[in-house]
Amino acid sequence: MASIVKRGKSYSVVYYQGTGKKRQQVWESGLSYSTAKSRKTQIEHEQATNTITTVDSRDMTVSEFLYEFIEKYGLKKWRASTYDGNNGLLENYVHPYLGDKKLRSIKTKTVDDYYHFLETEAEPATNMGRPMREHITASTIHDIHKVLRCAFNLAVRWEYISKNPFLNATLPEHHEKERVILEPEQILKVLEFTNRPEYYDYYLIHCAILIAIGCTVRGGEIGGLQWNKINFEKQIIHFDRAIDRVSKKNMDMPKMNILFKFPNLYPGTKTMIVLKQPKSVDTIRNVDVPQSVLNALLVLKEMQDKLKKELGPDGYMDYNLTICQANGRPIMTEHLNKRFKEILTEMNDPDMDPQEIVFHSLRHTSATTKLLMSGGDYNSVMQAGGWSNLEMLTRRYGKHSFASECEKLAGKMDDFLDGKGISEPQKNDKDEANSAEQVLQQLMKSNPELLIEFARSIQNANKE
Repeated sequence: MASIVKRGKSYSVVYYQGTGKKRQQVWESGLSYSTAKSRKTQIEHEQATNTITTVDSRDMTVSEFLYEFIEKYGLKKWRASTYDGNNGLLENYVHPYLGDKKLRSIKTKTVDDYYHFLETEAEPATNMGRPMREHITASTIHDIHKVLRCAFNLAVRWEYISKNPFLNATLPEHHEKERVILEPEQILKVLEFTNRPEYYDYYLIHCAILIAIGCTVRGGEIGGLQWNKINFEKQIIHFDRAIDRVSKKNMDMPKMNILFKFPNLYPGTKTMIVLKQPKSVDTIRNVDVPQSVLNALLVLKEMQDKLKKELGPDGYMDYNLTICQANGRPIMTEHLNKRFKEILTEMNDPDMDPQEIVFHSLRHTSATTKLLMSGGDYNSVMQAGGWSNLEMLTRRYGKHSFASECEKLAGKMDDFLDGKGISEPQKNDKDEANSAEQVLQQLMKSNPELLIEFARSIQNANKE
């Protein structure tokens, strides 16, 4: 038997050939529906008469290969969001331009011409909710390159081709924009502004910020945190799940380890909110929590208990979530980000631009602060933040500098150029009133428990 599978704008005929251990699935892709239907009939006839013929790899097109690559590699290796994103790149930018070319005809010059065409002539795909761009960005071309380089590496391993033409391709110049982060004193301002226990909406974002800063966690981990994962006695939070919205068609993907499915409010939706295991084993961790964070969470718990009584079981949907809406429903990362930006807009601080700063910036601020407080102990900060390797921490999170630290360094260079020699770092310099350390000292005066426990979490990580 053979079946027809729709892939983007084209169709594939799928069937099996061989017997026993040599039995394998075959995809003939990039076909129109009428061609696929005719081919299906032909294959079933050949199977019945034992005369089946297969597509020679020498005649394989790029589209045929990429659909096989997605089926045999992407489904097994990628998470749902990566799978959807990479599929979108291939359908929008690869199949329409390279799909009909023979796989073996793709050379490095072909790739260079293709990237030049994407950069100068090709039309960007429309993205709902975002303004239309004039040209495809260099960032998008780099993302396309990552997928195709991986795919053609596999084509070499499968002996479809002898050399990967994407390895030496010329890419457009692209500089990753550094994320804008909040300075320590700005964090204190936001925390002070949101510290309103009389308003659930404000206090919820207040607690979310405290968790993000104190524990260096992602928005999805905050949204997926449940009360039974918080050990108030040992001052530890166990992070082993994250909240996410996934397509229903991707629910059975091998990399999709779903722990709980939230009921949809409306029928006929294509997506579902779920609690799932995080993207890597290293992300599952215990994090030492500042006592002030735990105290704030206890206040939040009392507020939620009050809401449960007022709304009743029909009005409050209790999923045991820590950071949730006033009716108990989950709150997504994008909603945290939206509310965070609304808070910044309401504060109207000229030094905090809501257009530039996002909720995830807090994770960057937390990592930078912990690196400063620990004297550059990357391993401890890596463990606390749940990164699987140092590269991500050093390349994206550890490269930030607080403005006060840069000013302090410039002052030391002035001393050096004035012939005063190289000054050694001092722990208690009275002239550093505006430095990040002094801001933290101010925090020690106003909220000592938060700072002490924050430092203790780093010390505990050192011992592990």
